[in-house]
Amino acid sequence: MARIPYPNLEDLPEKVRVAAEKLPPLNIMKMFLNAPTNAIPLLSFGQSILTKQELDAQLRELAILRVAHLTGANYEWTQHVPLAKETGVTDAQVEAIRHGADGAGADAFNEVEKRVLRFTDEVTQDVKASAETFSALEKDLGPRQMVELALAIGFYGMVARVMESFEVELEPTAGTYSIAQLRR
Repeated sequence: MARIPYPNLEDLPEKVRVAAEKLPPLNIMKMFLNAPTNAIPLLSFGQSILTKQELDAQLRELAILRVAHLTGANYEWTQHVPLAKETGVTDAQVEAIRHGADGAGADAFNEVEKRVLRFTDEVTQDVKASAETFSALEKDLGPRQMVELALAIGFYGMVARVMESFEVELEPTAGTYSIAQLRR
């Protein structure tokens, strides 16, 4: 059970309530509604990461899974494994993601994916990527996709902190959503 209750929709401001009624019934989204002033822009930002970035979706999902592992966010991991597979992430990569770019199973990743994982590790753990990691990945992605990757890492790191701090529990439908369903 979550540490604080999810809000009652009828108690939310009308604009937030109308937006909330259109959301998938995910507990993390319900938790965000406890901060109604922030909920709509936050959810819109999250949706834009999943559906509107130029960053390759497979690279994005590898980064999100790595963030979930590094932060211990089981909810995030459970929800994103199917999304990652939808983008082409393999079972071997899902298993290897727990060990990072240079750990057991690293041969499941190509060189660009390894650079994304290193960047994700450094930004998640140290806030700032090293010059070496940054310059290697910049050659692969360019400015726009570098910023989009950093935004995805930062957003999902923040979401992990909310999930874990408030002990957001998995709903019965956890891990069954597709990117198309979340796009709505």
